[in-house]
Amino acid sequence: MNTDSAEQTPLVSIITPVYNRADYLAETIESVLAQTFHNWELLIIDDGSDTDDSRRISEMYCKRDARIRYYYEPHGGISAARNHGITRARGKYLALLDSDDRYLPEGLECLVNALQSAADPVKLVYANFIKYFQDEDRFQPTRVQPPKPRPGLFFQFILPGGNPVAPSASLAERSVIQDIGGFDSSFDGLEDRELWSRLVRKYEIEHVARQVAIYRKHSNQITNPKNRAAKRLLNDKQAYTFFSALPLESWFPQAKEPESQAKALEQMAMILLKRQNPPVDSALYMLRLAQSKSPTAKRRLFIADLEATIPVILKEHFGCKERITIPNV
Repeated sequence: MNTDSAEQTPLVSIITPVYNRADYLAETIESVLAQTFHNWELLIIDDGSDTDDSRRISEMYCKRDARIRYYYEPHGGISAARNHGITRARGKYLALLDSDDRYLPEGLECLVNALQSAADPVKLVYANFIKYFQDEDRFQPTRVQPPKPRPGLFFQFILPGGNPVAPSASLAERSVIQDIGGFDSSFDGLEDRELWSRLVRKYEIEHVARQVAIYRKHSNQITNPKNRAAKRLLNDKQAYTFFSALPLESWFPQAKEPESQAKALEQMAMILLKRQNPPVDSALYMLRLAQSKSPTAKRRLFIADLEATIPVILKEHFGCKERITIPNV
C-alpha cells in the first residue's frame, strides 16, 4: 500500500462519480496513479451501482493506495454524487474526473501549476483534451476556446455546444465551488455547464493551451445523439435559468434604450433557435421580452407562429412534447 500522502492534507481532491461503470473504472483510476503530481486524494462516489463490479474494483484500489477513498450512496444522479464528493473533499483544489475518462500523465501537474500561477481573480482553469470515440477506436485532439471578455463569456455558457470547460480537463478552488452552492441536483446532464454558468457570474476563468485528459465518447452518454430529446430539454432549462439570473445590462451593456434592447434580445433568440438541440422556450421568452420592450407587428406575428410551431418541432424532430415553463411577459 502507498501511504506516502495518506496522512497529509492533499492539495487536490479528485472526485469521480461512478454508476455501473466497472468496464472503464480501473483505467480511470490507473490514470490517476500514473500522475507526475502526487499530492492528491481520489474520492470515488458510487452512485448506487447495482449491476457490476464497481464496488469491488474501487475497494481493491483503496487497499492498494491510501489516497483513494470509496463511498457508496443511494442512486441520486451525477450531480448529487459529485456534491457528496465535494462535502468529503479536503483539498484546496477540486478536480472532476468522470469514471469513463482518464488523465494524461502530466495532466494534474499542468492544471495545478496553471491555477497556482494565475492572477488572483482566476478561480478555475481549464485545458484542452483528446476525444476518444470508442465505437470507432479513434482519437481526436481537441482545442477549446479561451474565455471571452464579458458579456461574451456569458454567451459561451448559454449557447448549446458553446461550453469550453470539460470537467475532466479542469481544476477549481474548492471554496469557490462551495460558495456557488455546488452542483444543481435537478440537472442529471449538462450539470457542468450549469455549474460553470454560475461560477462565471462572480469569478474569472483561464484557459491552459495543453492537453491534459482523454474524454471518452460512447453510446451511454447524455451527449450521445440518441439522447437528443433529454439534452434539448436540459439546454432549455439551463439557458433560461442562466439568462433570467442576470439583468439585461449584463447581457447587453451597449443597449441602453428599449429599442436597442429589443433588437439585442431578438438577435440572441434567433441565434438560440438555430443551434442544435435548440432551447426553444428560452428563445420564445427572449422574443416576448423584446416585444414588451419595443412592440412591432412583425415580431408579434413571428412569436405567434413560433408558439404554434414549437409542439410540431418537438414531436417531429425530437419525438417528445416536454417543455420548460416560462413566464408570460
